[in-house]
Amino acid sequence: MFFLTRSCRIFAEQFPDMDIIAQYFNAAVGMYGTLGLGLMGALIVLFAIQMRYYLGLFRRLPSFRIGGRRDSRDGAGSISVVVVMGDDYLWVENSLPALLAQDYEPFEVIVVYVGNNGEFAETLEAVSVSEPRFRVSRVKQHPLFPISNKMAINIGIKAARHDNIVITTPDAHPASHRWLSLMARGFAKGEIVIGYCGVEPSRGLADKLIRSSRMFSSLLYLTAAIRRKPYRGTIHNMGFARELYFRHKGFGHLNMNLGEDDLFMQQIVTRDNYTIVVHPKATVRQTKWGGLGWWLGECRLRNHAYPFYPFRVRWYIGLEAGSRLLFFVAAAAAAVLMPFEVRVGVGGVAALRFAAVMLQMRRVARRLGERRLVPLYFLNDLFEPLFGIGVVVSRMVRPIREVWR
Repeated sequence: MFFLTRSCRIFAEQFPDMDIIAQYFNAAVGMYGTLGLGLMGALIVLFAIQMRYYLGLFRRLPSFRIGGRRDSRDGAGSISVVVVMGDDYLWVENSLPALLAQDYEPFEVIVVYVGNNGEFAETLEAVSVSEPRFRVSRVKQHPLFPISNKMAINIGIKAARHDNIVITTPDAHPASHRWLSLMARGFAKGEIVIGYCGVEPSRGLADKLIRSSRMFSSLLYLTAAIRRKPYRGTIHNMGFARELYFRHKGFGHLNMNLGEDDLFMQQIVTRDNYTIVVHPKATVRQTKWGGLGWWLGECRLRNHAYPFYPFRVRWYIGLEAGSRLLFFVAAAAAAVLMPFEVRVGVGGVAALRFAAVMLQMRRVARRLGERRLVPLYFLNDLFEPLFGIGVVVSRMVRPIREVWR
């Protein structure tokens, strides 16, 4: 103790300004207590982390320009669009015409039909007769040996005539006739093209929460890709060179009925062999088959792949959600426990963060073609961390057995 006191005295004599700082610190401890100072310090650190995401990382997406990257391949080339589906007459009536109306040449649409409905198979064959760009590969489903989505996509890739593969799903449709031409620009920049899929807009509060959640989760992986740290795409709107697919011997994690867009991406992507395509007319829209219950089921299913992500990815995702939740908790605690002048300061910091979030998400929504979403985005900002925790806990407590083969 004597040695420590003497050392502090010598340090104070060499650095007299530190004595003044110590006096202010002691006064602050006497006024607010060590718990109060710790709470305010934590609030400042959490605020800094949040600003790092919203004013640092996320600002890159609205300003991203694909033209800024040099071409790494010889032209965009021809494209084969692969769709795996079961019995879906509505898709033939509504979504298929939008695919065949794409303003790009040459391309083809390959449907891998997995099912035993002979009448529906004949309907698809009839379309292929009248439309030369439409082809069908039929696989009969056996109850004892079910065909996985990965196996069906593999069949479509092998049947493709063109070098570049774009994967989409029957519950998603292009937002415009320029979708495929914009995706094709990506193939001139790299062997992998990562696109965006939003949720089809409708009315109601649940719609805004679902679309906001999809937009934010997409913002995370698109921003990571811009930073040359890609970790996933979306099965509704992604592409890759067929040669790259076969070079890596197709999909991995064959014991799982998911991972085509994230675990597979982590298997084939490097820092330089991909690009992203973000444009309102390059978007596809997924059909919403229910409300928040349906969305919870979707998130629970996809979250089963999360434990297989690299640590750096889980840290990147978890740090944003964790710092946001802890920021709200620290701000609420300060508002309850601290004196009036501290409450005013905390309110100012919270308002500043809220303004930064809303400003940035408005720019992101405009870039991704999400309309009438920003005014209620604050609800997603408040509840998304709790929703994420609920998804993880639900996955751990009641895992979906159908995920595993």
